[in-house]
Amino acid sequence: MTKAWMVSVSALALACTTPGWAQAQNTEGSLLDELIVTAQKREESVQDVPIAVSAFSEQTLKAQGIDTGGQLVQSVPNLSFTRRALRTNFQIRGVGAQLISLSGDDGVGIHHNNVPLTANRLADAEFYDVERVEVLRGPQGTLYGRNATGGVVNIITNKPADEFDASITAEFGNYKALKYQAFINVPLGDRLALRAAGFALQRDGYTSNTLNGQDIDSRDIWAGRVTLAFTPTETLRGFLLWDSFSEDDTRGARKQLCVKDVGLTSVLGVPTGAAQAGLTQGCLPASVYDPNAFGTTNQLSTFTGILARQIGLQPVDSFLGKTISRDLREVEVLGRPTYRPRTELYEANIEWDMTPSLTLTSLTSYNENENYSRGDSTGGYSSVVFPIGPRAPDGFLNDPQIGRVDRLVSESGVIGHSEQWTQEVRLQSKFDGPLNFNIGGIYLDYEALNFTYVAANAATAAVKLLVPTAYVDPLKEPDFSGHNYFVSRTEYRLKSKAVFGELYWQATETLRATLGLRYTDDEKWTRGSGSTLFTPGRGPVFTAPQVVEFKETTGRLNVDWSPDLSFTDDTLIYGSYSKGYKGGGFNPPGVVILGLKTEYEPEFVNAYEFGLKNTLWDGRLLLNLTAFHYDYQGYQIGRSVNKSVFNENIDAKIKGLELESVWAPIDGVKLNANIGYLDTSIEKGRVIDSFNRTQGNPAYVYGNSTTGGCIVNAAGLASILQAPGGPATMANRVCSGAASVTAGLVAAGNAPATAAALAAGAYTYGPGVSLYTGGVGEGVLQDLKGNELPNAPKWTVSLGAQYRWELPGAWTATLRGDYYRQSDSFMRYNNASFDGIRAWDNVNASLILANADLDLNIQVFVKNLQDEDTIVGFDIADENLGATRSIFLLDPRLYGIAITKGF
Repeated sequence: MTKAWMVSVSALALACTTPGWAQAQNTEGSLLDELIVTAQKREESVQDVPIAVSAFSEQTLKAQGIDTGGQLVQSVPNLSFTRRALRTNFQIRGVGAQLISLSGDDGVGIHHNNVPLTANRLADAEFYDVERVEVLRGPQGTLYGRNATGGVVNIITNKPADEFDASITAEFGNYKALKYQAFINVPLGDRLALRAAGFALQRDGYTSNTLNGQDIDSRDIWAGRVTLAFTPTETLRGFLLWDSFSEDDTRGARKQLCVKDVGLTSVLGVPTGAAQAGLTQGCLPASVYDPNAFGTTNQLSTFTGILARQIGLQPVDSFLGKTISRDLREVEVLGRPTYRPRTELYEANIEWDMTPSLTLTSLTSYNENENYSRGDSTGGYSSVVFPIGPRAPDGFLNDPQIGRVDRLVSESGVIGHSEQWTQEVRLQSKFDGPLNFNIGGIYLDYEALNFTYVAANAATAAVKLLVPTAYVDPLKEPDFSGHNYFVSRTEYRLKSKAVFGELYWQATETLRATLGLRYTDDEKWTRGSGSTLFTPGRGPVFTAPQVVEFKETTGRLNVDWSPDLSFTDDTLIYGSYSKGYKGGGFNPPGVVILGLKTEYEPEFVNAYEFGLKNTLWDGRLLLNLTAFHYDYQGYQIGRSVNKSVFNENIDAKIKGLELESVWAPIDGVKLNANIGYLDTSIEKGRVIDSFNRTQGNPAYVYGNSTTGGCIVNAAGLASILQAPGGPATMANRVCSGAASVTAGLVAAGNAPATAAALAAGAYTYGPGVSLYTGGVGEGVLQDLKGNELPNAPKWTVSLGAQYRWELPGAWTATLRGDYYRQSDSFMRYNNASFDGIRAWDNVNASLILANADLDLNIQVFVKNLQDEDTIVGFDIADENLGATRSIFLLDPRLYGIAITKGF
């Protein structure tokens, strides 16, 4: 069995020495013979493709310790990854999905065998039985679709072959990890072949729940794939594929950090008194690295705490005096979180050689996804129990969703279902002359239903007291018809049609040009039901349906030259211009009712790229360079508002460099390096920072409410605080507006005219302040010009080294180490002092023993060799959920052994 070096390309970022995908070497020490990719939806040698593309074989992924899509960041320059509530965010060169919206599109297209997946499991599932994973950097809108403004990740699975083959892998690791992979390939005569593959993973969690001593964040995954290939004639071929993924485990609970905001004790020297409870944001604007961040939110600022205070259930901060463990892998949650995603994918690919020079391809797919996540969102176990009183006569509340408890508890969840159909038809030529083409069309039909849910025992108690005609859902597993919890229901449909084509002109033997165009017609429809909490009756109350349509033309122009140079074996020089597009969408009802915009606009990017691909020293050195510049209009961003998300647009410029190389100085030794430099700058955009609404302007003061935060005039507030009943009025109505405050002051004994004048003073604003409907200040506008884009570190560096040597008895050994580092970055486009993520690094290592005669492979591995609890990202919770910082950690040190036996 021929041994070959595996190479990660687009500069061939990786190298490893396990049996695999490359063809036999032509010369001893050569790094590359002929690696074939389909970056342009046709088979080409990677060094001949005038696109920045990285490709990884399954063996390369294993050797590098890349199990999931999120771990690709450690091997692809200028790639970043973060998790979000509704979606995961892959960013390439700073371009991804910073919005959070069911109607929003990812900036990096995720494809499976060239099928676009609007909803996908790239971040959850592990790679198994794949031929390769391709990562295309830069806009790919001509061939790959409407939302590939950042690039494309394309997973190519192994297809059935005409010879029997089988393999099984068993992996054993710490945290009681058990992982199994297997495939079997069976030819069924001369015209059919069947390949079946499976994957299973079980492990304990990386996080400990200090309330009950149980671990959480466990994994329990099953995945399977069956592919039937057929060749009924010499000119007709294709495959049918079924791919399934399911998970049922305890992922979801993350460490929440906070520097408690106790609230203002005075305003311009005037004591706040009872109003202090309405003047706290829960957590101060502090960094996740702040040594004081191991506190708890001020529950008086949260949706739950405000309700409890207003109905007399809990008059004080229920986290009073409480701190949390300083161990980042210890949390406090009531019960165990639940995470249950499921996916079913069907594909049918048929190719027909109409003539020796024309091939017609049909690609049909159906994809169904389900999401279910639910768990405690209190932020810790409350330290203050309910006082005995009218609302809790025995000190307990019995809530149908929460259960019987003696303190404030809340839970949240996201439940969704989606279905997608696609049909693509392409006609490709392979004429002997200078002109060839690739033309086609695609239709995509996508439907989704999503529920965002927040329940609190204080909310149910308040509903029973204040709105006795509201339906209280009696089910432990809510049916979302209750009016005793917050639920936002969104229905979404997308119908997208596109025609596309590329023309390839071989002007001379060494000069080639590519012209591509795509016309896309996106029609989006949505209907939603905002919160029905505190309203009579049962079930959703739908808003009027909204419809938007976007019709856009995009494309690319590329010129590449392959000169015959004396100092290289092969060289490709290319320059390109491409235009990318990503559709706009809708904002949810929960923010629209506040007077914010109902829609956000599309994105457009004009991208310029220059690249060099070089092979030197008889194939022992591969050296590739890329430079790029993007002009971005309408970059979509989102921020938390009223337990929901408001999305809007900004403009930005992006530029950067990428260097990738592999060097084999002597036989058996391989060294690789990837270096990415990224410079991002926001050019235009004025926004409200939900977690810094005053922007440090002393003329204004922050206030809280059950629908989110606001700002009020400090001098006006100080005057109200000196009036009879002023502190109590502002404790409950600070964000309610002048009319409500006037009514409260009048009820406290103030003359109507005096009350109105006082209230007007609190809601008087200068220039640069955005207002909600009703005249309440949303916040001081922040000018983003000059800020960096989020999740866009200036530097990413990946270094690798391996040594392969022969052992007795047909055995070989390969020792490999990989180092990755990214510089500091910001998690939010606001670039506030508390938005930063420090530079971090990671080291992986492996030893592979292989015996070709036995078809046996043994790998010993370790990941995160330093065993550091590295913060790689964080979210800031909605103001109504306490504004805590929920962190994402690099996996702890993982080690184990994997044994693979082929048959």
